[in-house]
Amino acid sequence: MRPLYIMGTERNVGKTTMSLGLLHAFRHRGLRVGYLKPLGQRFGETQGHVLHDDARLVASCFGVRDVAQADIAVALPSGRVEREVFNPRRAELLGRVMEAYEKVSAHNDLVVIEGMGHVAMGGCLGLSAGDVCREMGAKALLISGGGVGKAIDEIFLCATFLASRQADLIGVIVNKVWPQKFTKVKQATTRGLENLGIRSLGTVPYEEQLAAPTMGQVFECVGGQLVGGRNHLDHRVKHTIIAAMQSSHMIHHIKGSTLVITPGDRSDNILACMRAHMLGDPTEQAVSGLILTGDFPSDPQVLGQVEEFHLPVISVKEDTFTAANKIINTVFKIQPGDRERIQWAVCLAAEYVDVDAILESLKEP
Repeated sequence: MRPLYIMGTERNVGKTTMSLGLLHAFRHRGLRVGYLKPLGQRFGETQGHVLHDDARLVASCFGVRDVAQADIAVALPSGRVEREVFNPRRAELLGRVMEAYEKVSAHNDLVVIEGMGHVAMGGCLGLSAGDVCREMGAKALLISGGGVGKAIDEIFLCATFLASRQADLIGVIVNKVWPQKFTKVKQATTRGLENLGIRSLGTVPYEEQLAAPTMGQVFECVGGQLVGGRNHLDHRVKHTIIAAMQSSHMIHHIKGSTLVITPGDRSDNILACMRAHMLGDPTEQAVSGLILTGDFPSDPQVLGQVEEFHLPVISVKEDTFTAANKIINTVFKIQPGDRERIQWAVCLAAEYVDVDAILESLKEP
């Protein structure tokens, strides 16, 4: 079978989530499937091998023991591109990418390759997703964010770019569509893409669980000091509020699994969160955790009750706005141990993506 190259119309449209779902679906149909992230900026060392973070996630999910198969071919740390443009080595770098692909393809019936960012990223090195897709003889699958006009326009732009690189596009998955607009968006994008000669291979609703980080991930994001709730960092965050108002007003903004960001000296807000947590729905904690800002000293008696209520509490030096901004501007990726989000990715692909049509398009002529 031809390899499948998954690429996005832009960053953070859900390429890795869709890769996980499709990998599982392909394996469920009896295929031996490998995965490769040939270029990327987020990477680290595992068992003496340099892996992209997404490759590490896939290896963990699917029990890949030989991590050498998932080695990143071209790691792009900060500053590397600036050096490379003065000394172009496209042939050498492409050779590394092809060697990595051949290593994975030798053991599998099908290889899923995940691009970085959008379709043109890597073009500064002559290694855009379109270029690499063509060199591998792969079929391209575009992942787009939700919407109608903007989504179709971006897909058309990317499809035009891929055609200019002679990459073979099989179709598009429109991802992260708001559930309340799902039917309308699915009908409109399917017809709009058809008008452009582009095939829709799935429309996937936005799933709140996939966007919900754990308090452990929030702690990694904001740093600071964990002053309570160390054993409850698995609490999932679905909503975030800035509690600068009085506690009597704040309490009305707390929904299920809310992260509350409040100045450290607002004992009234901290106590109100504890009460909301205690009186909320027993099947879902009202408050996932607290971030206390400004490095203000909190009332020791109040903080002493935190463990009793199983609430993770993080104290940071930054002001409330800065702490909140960090969280708002962070895309929390799925982590290897996050079984709940991984299962959601698998279920969404199985239910909303035409997996069999994708496989059919990958068959050799």
